[in-house]
Amino acid sequence: MRKNHKTTLLLVLAVMLSLTASAYDFSVRLNYGDMLYFNIVDAAKRQVKVVPPVTTGGDYYGSNPRPSGVLSIPSVVEHNGVSYEVVAIGERAFSGCSDIRTISIPTTVHTIEPYAFYGCSGIRGSVVVGESIRYIGNSAFYGCTGINEVLFRAENCTTMGGSMSSTAFGNCRNLRSVKIFEGVRVIPDYAFCGMDALVDSIQLPSSLERVGAYAFAYCSALSGRMVIPDRVTTIGDCAFHQCHSLTSVTIGSSVQQIGDRAFYHCLGLKQVIVKATTPPQVFSTSFAEVRKGIPYKVPCVSKSMYTKHTDWKVYAPFATYGNCNLVVDASVSSPDAGIVKGGGTFNYGETVTLMALCADGYAFDGWSDGNRSNPRTFEAKDNLSVRANMRRAVSVTQKDTVYIVDTVYRNGTRVIHDTVDFFDAARIITKTPEVSVDSQKKRIKWSFPRREKVVSVALYDQLGECLYTSSGRRGNIPMDRFRTGTYYVRIQTDNRVVRSRFFYNAKANDNVLIKK
Repeated sequence: MRKNHKTTLLLVLAVMLSLTASAYDFSVRLNYGDMLYFNIVDAAKRQVKVVPPVTTGGDYYGSNPRPSGVLSIPSVVEHNGVSYEVVAIGERAFSGCSDIRTISIPTTVHTIEPYAFYGCSGIRGSVVVGESIRYIGNSAFYGCTGINEVLFRAENCTTMGGSMSSTAFGNCRNLRSVKIFEGVRVIPDYAFCGMDALVDSIQLPSSLERVGAYAFAYCSALSGRMVIPDRVTTIGDCAFHQCHSLTSVTIGSSVQQIGDRAFYHCLGLKQVIVKATTPPQVFSTSFAEVRKGIPYKVPCVSKSMYTKHTDWKVYAPFATYGNCNLVVDASVSSPDAGIVKGGGTFNYGETVTLMALCADGYAFDGWSDGNRSNPRTFEAKDNLSVRANMRRAVSVTQKDTVYIVDTVYRNGTRVIHDTVDFFDAARIITKTPEVSVDSQKKRIKWSFPRREKVVSVALYDQLGECLYTSSGRRGNIPMDRFRTGTYYVRIQTDNRVVRSRFFYNAKANDNVLIKK
């Protein structure tokens, strides 16, 4: 029995020795005296991370000396003649090192693993989260009670802790200020959750695109105005949950979703401004427990949409801000080339019709934003500045053949086609082109032989202004939008130019479209 007892004791001692085994591949003494410990994470790339000297137990340094005072982590360390880049601060690397006063993290580091600075209560002043940081693990700075400011510069950081109970800066009870710098695109989920000492108002950068879930939840002392920048598309669930001291929230123009309970129980709010013209997705709880009767201000042009929106209407009635009118500014590329009709001031959603009218000798060549419709009809949703591009029309310098189309009678109305001119082409045109009228449908029709390519079709009024452009071997021009008067159709193909003249009586009961 004694022998077995001794065997058991030896096994226990072996286990205890294994628990205190070294957790590092090599150590380096820094110039100022501190000893740091490293594991090789990628031998080929020569990359290492800082680790604690012991693997398990409540004390991760054991009998090893702890860093103290100014901790300046190097970007490169050398071991056995090989230089290694420091890319991460490992789990519990400095856990419990309460004598550290300041920390400096090099730009080579992109990862701060869980509990890396857990309980470093001696750290004073500011902590800089640098541009290169992409990941901060659970409770990385938990209990660092001397930190009073975080300077957040991490442009690509997507993770900061994983829950409300393991936030990166949990129990940092003196952290009163967070500054987020330009270039930051995402505030990660739980990033600054539970910082109930955070009192300074926070200015979010214009580069920001997303506010994560619980990002500022339970920051009960966070005061003043919160302005969500115009690039932000998503405000996560519970992002500002129970931020009691916020007095005003302005939500930017690009927001598409405001999460469940995003501003729940923000009792201090006196107004909410939503700049998005199209109502974003919202939940009935997004502003739940907010004081009733506060104004929800929305763009003047969008008030009716918010009022009728299934989810937004629970916050009605809405106040408005800004001008209800939208300006459509339409011009011509050259003042001598023609004019554009239809621009001006419109209510949101009102139908706008722009028509480019070409001067004699010019042809319409599309709008400056790529649209080629003329007339161009759309709903006013935003201010618009657009230009009608005009080009010099192809002139006919030689008329080799003249063909007279016979007089035609339709329904007792004498319709006389003008002279039709066409070039003497390499191939013989055997079929007469048809340019006719359909009085019943109030339109001018055209049809050309299959072998002919129609380059352009243009309708002009009696002043020579181009009212309509089209193309194609067959087609029609609807006339019901035009006034009574004389109109000219000019059709150019790869072989000839056809001209026809019509008189359109817009007021006649029988809607007669007469060729003159």
